[in-house]
Amino acid sequence: MDFLKCMNNFPWNRFATVYETNSIGLKGIFIKMFNNTAEMSDYQYVIDRLECQDTLYRITPWGLKFYICLLMEDKSNQDILLQNINVLFEAANYNMQVDIATNYNSTKGNLMKYEIIKSKLFDRDFDGTMDADYIKTFKSIDRNFMQRSIIDLIQQNISLFEDLAKSTNSNIAQSASLLVNSIHNPKKYDFSKS
Repeated sequence: MDFLKCMNNFPWNRFATVYETNSIGLKGIFIKMFNNTAEMSDYQYVIDRLECQDTLYRITPWGLKFYICLLMEDKSNQDILLQNINVLFEAANYNMQVDIATNYNSTKGNLMKYEIIKSKLFDRDFDGTMDADYIKTFKSIDRNFMQRSIIDLIQQNISLFEDLAKSTNSNIAQSASLLVNSIHNPKKYDFSKS
């Protein structure tokens, strides 16, 4: 994937968050990460727009995808990226268990939409372009699929995280090991009423 081309083609203005009318600010920071010029505050800015108190947003799966691409490119602060991916995994895991506890059932229509969404979200050669129909489909799918896509993306890339757990950089190895452990031993939540 051509990361910079993807950043420039990606329709940032179509992904609203509760913090701002669009996510355009993320583009410049992801580019700074790619160029190894991002500061700690930049990493915090991004994760704050991808997750807040276990809340996930429509931009979150894409942010995760870009984190993974940066890891593959050996760009940016890999230690922080791995920590942030773990935050996204924990939030997705929690929300998936909430859905199980509330007996959420996905519809056949949403499962079909998810297959369409995966065509770009899971494409390793994604160039950042989305047509209006794709964006409409992505925005109309149930929120459950935000966490499902995060779990699936992380599972798809587990070998990358396992390789990073063997890094000679002890900080990277430790953060990767914590992420791998979270994936293999997801935290269980008890939603039963006392």
